[in-house]
Amino acid sequence: MNEFEELYMLYQKDIYSFLLKLTAYEDSLAEELTQETFYQAFLSLKNFRGECAVKTWLCQIAKNTYYRHVREQVKQTNIKTKLNVGQGVESVSTVVEEKQIVVHIKKVIGELDERNKSIVEYRLFCQLPYKEIGRLLGIRETTVKVLFF
Repeated sequence: MNEFEELYMLYQKDIYSFLLKLTAYEDSLAEELTQETFYQAFLSLKNFRGECAVKTWLCQIAKNTYYRHVREQVKQTNIKTKLNVGQGVESVSTVVEEKQIVVHIKKVIGELDERNKSIVEYRLFCQLPYKEIGRLLGIRETTVKVLFF
């Protein structure tokens, strides 16, 4: 097994989980973006300087991949509402409610400045330690903790 395969085996589940949360639990989209993340990582592996943990680097690539996807979707579709109907009234209302909660959370996070938004996303969605987030953003670990709380 080569180094990149080992990298994939070690971090695929973490990156998938991170993207699953970013995509409001759209399984197929999270899978697609996970594959794209590792493809981009493979292409830029030679540029990895080791200034942060590999997982942190991969989360950054995943986040950029997700945002690129969102920008492309906005350009292509004018943001149409998706709703999986046909599962019964109770499950439809649950799906709608869950999507509304996720949309609200994303809206609140989206209103944060870029640094605070990154801190919240890395901590909640990627579950990176404060120290890694600080290293990635170039700030002290204690500052990351304070801003997160």
